Amino acid sequence: MSTEKSNITFSKPYEAILFRGLLFFAIITSIPFYPSFYLKDYSESFQTKTHPFRIIDVVSQNNPWFFDNASGKNYVGWLTTLFLSILVGGVWHLLDKKRKDYSKLTYWFFVVVRYGLALRMSWFAIAKVFPVQMPFPTISQLNTNLGEFTPGKLYWLTTGVSPFFEVFAGVFELVATVLILFRRTTTLGALMMIAILLPIWFVNIGYDAGVEVTSLHILTLAILLLVKDIKAFWEILILHKTSIVPNFQAPHFTQPWQNTTRLVLKWGFILVFLVYRGFEYGRVYAAEKTFKLPLTDGVKSLAGFYDVANFQINHKTLPYNPNDTLRWQNVVFEKFNTFSIKVANQTRLNTDNKVRTTEYYGNVGRLYYGYDLDSIAHKIVLKNRADISKKLIFHYQKTNHNELILNGINESGDSLSITLKRQEKYYPLVEKQFHLFGKK
Repeated sequence: MSTEKSNITFSKPYEAILFRGLLFFAIITSIPFYPSFYLKDYSESFQTKTHPFRIIDVVSQNNPWFFDNASGKNYVGWLTTLFLSILVGGVWHLLDKKRKDYSKLTYWFFVVVRYGLALRMSWFAIAKVFPVQMPFPTISQLNTNLGEFTPGKLYWLTTGVSPFFEVFAGVFELVATVLILFRRTTTLGALMMIAILLPIWFVNIGYDAGVEVTSLHILTLAILLLVKDIKAFWEILILHKTSIVPNFQAPHFTQPWQNTTRLVLKWGFILVFLVYRGFEYGRVYAAEKTFKLPLTDGVKSLAGFYDVANFQINHKTLPYNPNDTLRWQNVVFEKFNTFSIKVANQTRLNTDNKVRTTEYYGNVGRLYYGYDLDSIAHKIVLKNRADISKKLIFHYQKTNHNELILNGINESGDSLSITLKRQEKYYPLVEKQFHLFGKK
């Protein structure tokens, strides 16, 4: 195989139309043109106020409109956008019939596709290299019945159980991302990307993970990077002949500042989206945090699993009954600011992946609360995470290190008196947990 610089031409009109259409498709799905993207407040979903660097994560997610419909399965929207893009390519071709040499346009086509792909994959890759994308199961999740998880949530948890695998996948994705940023290694990077993204797409389909079209779209971008190599692959692998791979050179700039600007933009992208992002995610991981769970610390002395030893409502004691929809069965204080309650009634299934917490979407059986604790007044206020209008207010009393008594009212105004007893539980998943930099 050899390379040479050559003029790019299309002998058939449909080839030029398809090329222009795919270029337009790559542009409109990589650059957000809709005003709501720039007007939306991302402070809650991405914590951009407390972690300003996450604005680059906002830029990386840039979901086109058709990604946000049909629970991530809007294939009709994706195909419609592709079809309309090809129609635009046809109009463009009619207006630019005299063009014979597509070399410069081809160069810009691969620039848009390469950076559009790198923009998305750099986020996923680094969030796996420092395994914060799919966090290890929480105590609440370890005490949720297997059948109370959706398939997609279960996949996330089983991946989170193995940080080693998550890191390996992240390194593979990161290497592929770096390779596609350089013209000489784009083909190798694209092949690696396809090897990564094809099973990811199938996983999203098989587990109903909610981002099928997103993974398909990114896979499509990776496949487009191999278009220029199809003929060479066919001649080498099938016909066993030597072949020439087109070498798309950067346009010749007449002014020195133009080439300087190109290099500044390229290395600026690498420094911001790879180096800087990697540094910040490394800090998050080192602090034992993840953006998929609440970042606020809980009360360390309370963290653990509690059995509900006594439960009174309106001064009436309710004995333990696994089918009782009023009585709490157990509660958990996480090491972060979460208080969860195991209940018999089926809570509403929440699969909204836009909420940046993996606690309560994709599973039922537990109610999740954030809490404010006043150690002076011995008061704790529980704020429902799924429905922020709901609160539980208790006064608490610690009788000893492992026992906590709560007295207060529920959302219906009923009086509650609850005795919680901390239990030491053994979790084989935790005991066998792999730590990236040694046991914490």
